[in-house]
Amino acid sequence: MTGLSGPGGAAAWREQLYTVETHQEFRGLLAGVPRSMGLSLDQVAGKAAELRGLPLPKATVGATLSRDKLPKAEFVEQLLRVCGIEEADQALWMKVWQAVADGRAPLGEPEDAVPPKDAMPPQTDPPVLTGDEDSAIKGSSGSARLLRSVRDRLPRPVPRRWLVGLTAAAIVAPAVGGGLWWYSAHCGTANPALRTVLGGECSGVTDGSDGHGVLGKELEPVLAAIDAENQAVVKAGGYVTVALMAPLTKGDKSLTGNRAVHQVEGAFIAQHEANKDNAYPRIRLVLANMGSNEKSWPAVVDQLKTMTGGSDRLVAVTGMGLSQQESLDAARSLSKAHIPMVGDLLTADGFDKSGAIDGGGEIRGLVRVAPNVSTQFKALAQEMAKHPEMKTAALVSAPYTPNERPDFYTRSQEAAIRNPDIGLLPYLEAGGLSFNFTVQQGAEDSSLTTIANNTCGSPKPDVVFYAGRATYLQKFIEKLHARPCRTTPITVVTGSDAATLDPKTEGLNDPGAPISVLYVPLADPDQLASSANPDQTLYQDFATEFTRTHYGQEFDKSHLASGWAVMAHDAVLTAKQAIRNATGTPQTPPSVRAVGDQLYLLDSMNVVTGAGGVFRIDPQTGNRKSTHDPQVVRKGTHRP
Repeated sequence: MTGLSGPGGAAAWREQLYTVETHQEFRGLLAGVPRSMGLSLDQVAGKAAELRGLPLPKATVGATLSRDKLPKAEFVEQLLRVCGIEEADQALWMKVWQAVADGRAPLGEPEDAVPPKDAMPPQTDPPVLTGDEDSAIKGSSGSARLLRSVRDRLPRPVPRRWLVGLTAAAIVAPAVGGGLWWYSAHCGTANPALRTVLGGECSGVTDGSDGHGVLGKELEPVLAAIDAENQAVVKAGGYVTVALMAPLTKGDKSLTGNRAVHQVEGAFIAQHEANKDNAYPRIRLVLANMGSNEKSWPAVVDQLKTMTGGSDRLVAVTGMGLSQQESLDAARSLSKAHIPMVGDLLTADGFDKSGAIDGGGEIRGLVRVAPNVSTQFKALAQEMAKHPEMKTAALVSAPYTPNERPDFYTRSQEAAIRNPDIGLLPYLEAGGLSFNFTVQQGAEDSSLTTIANNTCGSPKPDVVFYAGRATYLQKFIEKLHARPCRTTPITVVTGSDAATLDPKTEGLNDPGAPISVLYVPLADPDQLASSANPDQTLYQDFATEFTRTHYGQEFDKSHLASGWAVMAHDAVLTAKQAIRNATGTPQTPPSVRAVGDQLYLLDSMNVVTGAGGVFRIDPQTGNRKSTHDPQVVRKGTHRP
């Protein structure tokens, strides 16, 4: 195993990884990574401290890399991250680590092979895989096993030309560098815009034609519907493309859970409705998966930038991820390329056109359809003012994401709570309790137990301001339910994603331990369907369309409860309206600049009639301006 040195060494270790057989060889290659990236061990230690993950002091790194055993996976992952290794390459390192740990090394397939030409999907309906062709990949050889693995990940029926290409790749792999590995690196597809990343997730851009299960089983039905709709749109012609960019797959550190499915379903309904009247231009929808932790955003954004021309005709990006650093970086990058953006779930204060969230300057082209955090907490303060028995509060906050990056959503919540203009600060000053918890490496469980128990001190707070993600709220409710003073009533006041909290949670249904949760939802089905809602029919029309069968696919009505389907629908609807307004005569596809300009003209009489109600876009900030005030929801047994 040869050594590595200098920044140019990355290509060398990438090639050598495929030949690693032992833990000694793996350690030797890993030891060269800091040098290949121009880093000393002191610099590695410093960067590890900045990332707030596993500490990597110089002595520990040196001892681990000299010890005669395979380093732990956590050490390898952190060292690669600290050294700035790209996520796709991290995935390769961990694949080799697992192969060595399991005694299956070497991999023996190079990464940079190009796909065989015959493996590209045909433009017409392909013949179905037959028994004769299937026999070509029977057997127990390594090539046959790999070929079957790739075949099993391809869409069904498997096109014959794909199989021919795969078989050819298996035969010529030793000569041309291993075409089959190309498929494994691209989610088992022939699409170079898709990449298999660390943890086995599939990130990148797809229009559904790469296989309906490429982003996971949960998304398979809606991706099938998108594929069918897109085929009809492309066949008819006269279309532009809108992308839904978001963390669409689940991972160990995912903050979205199954809600991404709701989001995509809502976006599809908006696409389908937009194409019903055959108005010009039709809307083609693609999904751009940033990965569960959004770390794949750079490659996804780069791909989207290439799609503004040619047959893609990308004119807008919706979704935009969650209110965290990766989403902000993606927004600034798209803004520089003049690509319009419509955020569906972005609620952090200042995460808008102004760019005030980090003082980094204007994010031109960004608008959003969700009410921001300050709007939500003002409504909560008004509700709390109706209950004089609420006097003291404790603050519980989680200021960092699992990526050890600032969580703009939770920080906006805390800032709103501490803002004297909102009206919640007096409760916190009276209570005098403030706690932080970390969400890295499972540390939240013990922290939340301690915090819940601390609410039994003196004075006991009537309220807990929870500035955290709903991902951890369920666990916090359980801890409050088990605290020593559980018979003392308590109200948890928090942000919009509490809509995902299961109302059947034991801690919310025990009269002997009265707990309630107070929040402002993005789009609550009960509120929207109520006769008190002046825009009731808009929601009812959407809900009716949502529960219809589309291209043989049915969506679960319960997916409306989170509000994500409504928000995603209204984001695509907003983009569609700007696109149609930007289209001139004679009919030609609008430019990205024209669509971006039209987004800021959705004001005055030019309103958006969304499923979540009628709204406008503030031309100064790009924020939603609703025609009626947000409403508070309470869950649980405690009724002050």
